[in-house]
Amino acid sequence: MNAARRVLLGGLVGSCLALLGYALGVGPHQLEVTRHSLRSSASVPAIRIAQLSDLHLHGMGRHEANIAAQLQRIQADLIVLSGDVIDRPDALPVLDQFLGTLGPAHKVAVLGNWEYWSDVDLLALRALYERHAVRLLINERTVYTVGSRVLHVAGVDDFTAGQPDARLLLPPAGAETRLLVQHSPGWFDTTDALQPLAQLDLCLSGHTHGGQVALFGKPVWTPRGSGRFSAGFYQTRHCKLYVSRGLGTSILPSRFGATAEIAVFDL
Repeated sequence: MNAARRVLLGGLVGSCLALLGYALGVGPHQLEVTRHSLRSSASVPAIRIAQLSDLHLHGMGRHEANIAAQLQRIQADLIVLSGDVIDRPDALPVLDQFLGTLGPAHKVAVLGNWEYWSDVDLLALRALYERHAVRLLINERTVYTVGSRVLHVAGVDDFTAGQPDARLLLPPAGAETRLLVQHSPGWFDTTDALQPLAQLDLCLSGHTHGGQVALFGKPVWTPRGSGRFSAGFYQTRHCKLYVSRGLGTSILPSRFGATAEIAVFDL
């Protein structure tokens, strides 16, 4: 091998090692707050929603402290935990610590596939959520009053591992502002036969992690239950859907080209 080829090969190997080091050592700890205004009228006070998805909590470290600090600055009216908050049955004490950092906002949660697959005690999980004033919605609705406005929230069981009820896509009559949360976005392409009475204002999903590793904006891989969705906004039959890149990692502790995010919406 001549000198030029050795230099080229050494450069390629060095670049690959640098990318791997970034993906494993830096990428998982980066955090972006993405802000999205969906207000229909500037004369109506906004309802601010912060979405925390796919935390996969294993401990309370620098990344989790950064999430809590960002939430203090965001000052959301509603915090949505959109599934895969934990992925192991012994993570409930860590979740207990994390929930204690979320502040006084209204809070709702739905289940993701990992809460099912890891055999988390769902009764203990619900009790823990209740202790921190988090409403766990499993094919259920709840209503909040935010200033002069009323927010209807539907939480659907996970499409990948649970039993989602598509009837929750039909908003209650007279509902003013309507939000629906479903962990696995592939579900939204299975509900076309259901005739919408009205468009929901916003739907939120996670699950994909934006691929965790994405090249030129395209995920290398997304898990079963993702469907055609990877990250960002999509228009579905029933609503404008936002798919979060999530906050934690799964399978491999790496991120590259798919920065963890807290997504913030003003409705």
